[in-house]
Amino acid sequence: MKYPLDRICVKSGILCPRCQKLVDSGIVNEYEIPVMKHLIELEETKYKELRQGQYHKAYKSNDIMVIVVEGIGNSKVLDKASKELSHSLGLRVKIVEKTSDLRRLIEQIISPATLLGVNTLWLPDGSELMVVRVSKRDQRIIGAKQHDYEKIIKQIVGRQVRIRYE
Repeated sequence: MKYPLDRICVKSGILCPRCQKLVDSGIVNEYEIPVMKHLIELEETKYKELRQGQYHKAYKSNDIMVIVVEGIGNSKVLDKASKELSHSLGLRVKIVEKTSDLRRLIEQIISPATLLGVNTLWLPDGSELMVVRVSKRDQRIIGAKQHDYEKIIKQIVGRQVRIRYE
């Protein structure tokens, strides 16, 4: 897998000037370094399919983390790698495939909950609110983590998000 930081820097934990500049500027967050390290280990030992992909970014809110990758195409491998990372990092981790289809991206993030639709609500002050409609029976899946999911989707999409149950 291709990473924004050098493999040697990630493995050793000592960053070269280029990698340190990426971390200092905020392009790569500090919490992403252990994630990349675990992904490299998984790629080298268990999941060879990860080698063809590209790491984009990890988004975190409390104990939920969403990792966006590109070019893997095998959802079973991503699910297995997610479980391994969840165990090793102590967080609820989801690895999702980068896509320009907003609906597909949100489906991957809130999975196994059922996505009914994504609507845009234009507010009187000129801003917009994205309403993610989820099946009411899946409220237990998202439940107390609703605010965390809204925050992560907002970080990825760049718009205010509300999850509504129907």
